[in-house]
Amino acid sequence: MKSATFAFLAAAITPSTTAHYTFSGLIVNDEMVGKDWQYVRQHQNSYMPTKWKNIPSGSHSPDDTDFRCNKGASSGASTSVYTVKPGDKVALKQAFGGTGMAHPGPAQVYMSKAPSGDVKSYAGDGDWFKIAQSLICTPGSAESLKTNAWCSYGDDSIAFTVPSDIGAGEYLARVEHIGLHGAHGGEAEFYYACAQLKIEGGSGNSTVTPTVKIPGMYKSTDPAVNFSVWGKSTCYDEIPGPNVISGGVTEGSACGTSSGSTTGGAISKAAAPATDYLGTEYLKRSVVRRHVGGLTSRAAKRYHV
Repeated sequence: MKSATFAFLAAAITPSTTAHYTFSGLIVNDEMVGKDWQYVRQHQNSYMPTKWKNIPSGSHSPDDTDFRCNKGASSGASTSVYTVKPGDKVALKQAFGGTGMAHPGPAQVYMSKAPSGDVKSYAGDGDWFKIAQSLICTPGSAESLKTNAWCSYGDDSIAFTVPSDIGAGEYLARVEHIGLHGAHGGEAEFYYACAQLKIEGGSGNSTVTPTVKIPGMYKSTDPAVNFSVWGKSTCYDEIPGPNVISGGVTEGSACGTSSGSTTGGAISKAAAPATDYLGTEYLKRSVVRRHVGGLTSRAAKRYHV
């Protein structure tokens, strides 16, 4: 049940609060479905980040079990489940009228299948795997690494395509953005939420690799979450967490030499594009309808639409 405190915070937040954010809306094939928090587990952390150091009051660290779907979201009993199929384009949109992610850093999408077949009762304590990640789309100066070199910079949603290589069933889909502006001092910021999805028609099996546990997929000493955007580097060589699964997608590359996507596996500095991250035609439609899809004018330029 939503607490009175949470309701007050939600009402007080304005669309300009893009430096801190979370995700509450579900977009499927460029259409907003339902209302905020209908298919996304409502948590109690408002728009505050998860950190290892200088943890905001009332928040928690990435070593806590709440790192799965955010504070107080271990159950999805009051959250609906949306049915999708392989190839569907899905996104989680920023909550509280957020207008774009205003921190440098990568975005990731993880999924975990409910072992019992009931995602509403699933706490997320099983295996997780990464189906998508978004890195650097614009090569160039170290200065741009502080802002819009990142593929996700300025976007108000994190999107992915439902893979065909995973089996049918009910899943948690966890989108995450890591703000690296304070990572040089051990203060990487994690912004994330979980949607509840039912996949129908998947041709894959239930054995997907590599898998990780949450918490545990990141350590406070990992180079990827201690990376400095304030130095001279023009590349992000250390990818956070596991590799993307076979059939998953990476947008951009470690150095931004590719603004398209590669499929599965480890990431090279000069990954060559295969197909567009969401498909060019989908992106064209999203730009036209960006009031629900969340793509910015920068995203339109990135895909030449």
